[in-house]
Amino acid sequence: MKKLVLAAALLAAPLAARADVGLRLGLEANVATHDDAGTHWISDNWPFAGNVMLSYWTPGSYLSFDLELAEQFFLNAPAGASSRIGTVVRPGVRLTPPLLPIYIRGALPINVETATGSRELLDARLGVGVNIPLVLFKVYLEADADFPLTSKDTGTGSHISAFNYQAFYVGGGLDFRF
Repeated sequence: MKKLVLAAALLAAPLAARADVGLRLGLEANVATHDDAGTHWISDNWPFAGNVMLSYWTPGSYLSFDLELAEQFFLNAPAGASSRIGTVVRPGVRLTPPLLPIYIRGALPINVETATGSRELLDARLGVGVNIPLVLFKVYLEADADFPLTSKDTGTGSHISAFNYQAFYVGGGLDFRF
């Protein structure tokens, strides 16, 4: 059995090195959000998101075109609020320099569905990450910042815009290439 597992790993490694399609599964935490009311930290409500990303890597594996789906939720919802935050679709790109395990990422998060309706429609996401390569997959760690590209007045009287609302995320997970 050990020889079979070793043979499968050795056969899969060259295929992963020439990958064109990727699948990324992960979890992210909103570590800080700044708005009109001040700065909110992760420990206020424990906001998290489960992420699934499909990627197409161009030849050379330096540039990928990504489509990510995230379902955001609170582990400890605010009083009177749902634990569900909403669904986000994030088309984007990743640029990976040759021979380095780091990458930069840009995306346009689209808030498709929200539990309260008090969110902006479109953001700009900038991020940086590191890949830890293993035999069959990579472990990734990433830090991102979101800035609204659209403005909105919320039901609570606050205003969301790029100049008065920012969110900062840290995430990680598994990155598979096929």
